Amino acid sequence: MPQTPKIIVLSEQLRGQSFELTDEQYPIGRSEDCAICIPDPTISSLHCTLVREEDGSYRVEDKGSTNGTRVNGVRVESQRLVNSDILQVGGVELLYDSEEKTATSVLSTQTGIDLEDTAGGLEVRDMENFSPFGSNSGIYRPDNRKTFIIMVAVLGTLALAVLVVLVILIVKLFGGG
Repeated sequence: MPQTPKIIVLSEQLRGQSFELTDEQYPIGRSEDCAICIPDPTISSLHCTLVREEDGSYRVEDKGSTNGTRVNGVRVESQRLVNSDILQVGGVELLYDSEEKTATSVLSTQTGIDLEDTAGGLEVRDMENFSPFGSNSGIYRPDNRKTFIIMVAVLGTLALAVLVVLVILIVKLFGGG
């Protein structure tokens, strides 16, 4: 018996929350009117819609969102989803889970993430956020916190020095000096 398709939130804010897909359409967005409401500032009020196909699978359709809809890292307007696709709405990543879970089911996503390989010491549950917009992406990581604070302080001091120099030049040029 096939399992009901579902969307599972991977990103931090609602990580692990899942939405079973049984209806014809599922609007996804920041608005509380959406069937799948994700209150994240990178998501449009009505970001995209999941639409059931004749075969029972779902298609994602972007609704003119500001930050775009991506499937496995590629921006899309409309695309059929297959098991283990990573759907990104704004800065939030969702896993499309649609196949029966058996011993022979696929254990890697289309993005190349091996869900079973732990030889590298990194498991999916150890990953805090796949999103490039997440709080642990880029320069701001817990192991780089000190470097980040130093860089902010240096850049802030530099910006203040430039501002002081500009004010002095403006006063000399136009201030009757």
